[in-house]
Order: sequence, then C-alpha cells, then structure tokens
Amino acid sequence: MPSAQQMRVLVVDDQQSMRGLARQCLTRLGVRQVEMVPSAEEAITALEKSKFDLIISDLNMDGMSGTDLLNKVREHPVLKNMPFLLATSECYRPEAGLNENSGFVAKPFSVADLKTAIQDIVGTLN
Repeated sequence: MPSAQQMRVLVVDDQQSMRGLARQCLTRLGVRQVEMVPSAEEAITALEKSKFDLIISDLNMDGMSGTDLLNKVREHPVLKNMPFLLATSECYRPEAGLNENSGFVAKPFSVADLKTAIQDIVGTLN
C-alpha cells in the first residue's frame, strides 16, 4: 500500500458536511489526494476515469446505496479487491460484498476512528 501521502482516496457521500469531514480527517492523516462525489453513480464514473487506492462511501444514499456501490466494485474484474470502507451511523452491517479489503467506520468519525478503520483493511499508514 502506498504511504498516506501517495494514496488516492475517493469519498462518496450525499451530505456535503460528511464529505468535508472525511477530507479533513484524511488530510490530517497525511492523505493529499482526495476526490469527493455526492453519489454512487458519480463514483462509478470517477472509478472509470481515475485509479484510486481506497473508497470511503456512505452506506445510505439516495439512488444507489453504498452497499450497491460495494457490490458493483466487487463484481468488477479490475476493482474487485479495492479497499472499501462503508461509513454509517446505523448498527446495520450488510455482509454482501464484504471481504478482507472491506470494513466499516461509524459516522461521525474522528481522525483516530478513520485511521483505525483504514489500517484494518490496508495495513499501517506511513
């Protein structure tokens, strides 16, 4: 896994405030390349255009949900092992599409929460 400074992260959340929180936390962790989109549909477009090292997606969004996006990523031959965090304020933990490269982070998250969740699926951040 690249160092935090080299990571490219895609943040998917329909709430602008949560996208901002994610960017702020990632920046404090040393991540410099963060792309943010407000929907899973736009995430798919971004994934077609650019390479990312991690996706952080809200679980509940209008239209395609975070779980739907995770399943699309897991079905894709190139993206299927992409590290993926589902962010949710709910206790619901869907199993579909989860593997060793997937996890959850509770919203609203702190820098420490996000770091732990990321490291659980990608290893120690440098």
